Amino acid sequence: MVGFFRFFTIERQLILFIASIIFIFVLHSWAGFAGSWFPILIALFLIIKHLLIGTVNAAAMKMQYGDFTGAEKILKFTLKPSWLRFTYHGMYYLIKGRIEFNKKNYKEVERLTEIALALDLQDDFRAMLYLQLINIYGIRKNQIKVREYYQKAKKLNVTQAEVKMNIAEIGQMLHGKHKTQKQMMGKKAQRSMMGNSYMKRGRKK
Repeated sequence: MVGFFRFFTIERQLILFIASIIFIFVLHSWAGFAGSWFPILIALFLIIKHLLIGTVNAAAMKMQYGDFTGAEKILKFTLKPSWLRFTYHGMYYLIKGRIEFNKKNYKEVERLTEIALALDLQDDFRAMLYLQLINIYGIRKNQIKVREYYQKAKKLNVTQAEVKMNIAEIGQMLHGKHKTQKQMMGKKAQRSMMGNSYMKRGRKK
């Protein structure tokens, strides 16, 4: 399925749509509706697909390769986010939020995330949105908000392993049990021990 979406890019969809329109006129003038029904069907499918799914898949593929500029340009071709269906409306705001997060426009990320959270979304998407807010409030060092959104994310029925792991890591960090925190504490303890040892040696002299 992923390979299909990679092949079925926005550029190829546009080419297919233009080709369908050309074939409609050519075949209709030659054999009427009976000869042009198939390209009409393809053109209608592409129009409906664009209205209900937009350019979210294409933008997501750009995001996977770290092309935030390309993702933003493609996302602009989505006519109206409120028309999107099949969780694509949530994905639209999630991707848009990540683009703005990359620009450090945190207030805009909050606004987009709140819009998405008001939608009827699957728990996996809601968890990703909460993680996005946790990142923002983590940067602002607002532990109260971080804990609030962590508790909300923790209560969700998350199925994606990566999202589960991210939520678990937030919990470990909040309780001071994350491996990086332990490593830092270990290094501090070592430095403290070395300092004390040095002081003792200095006193012996």
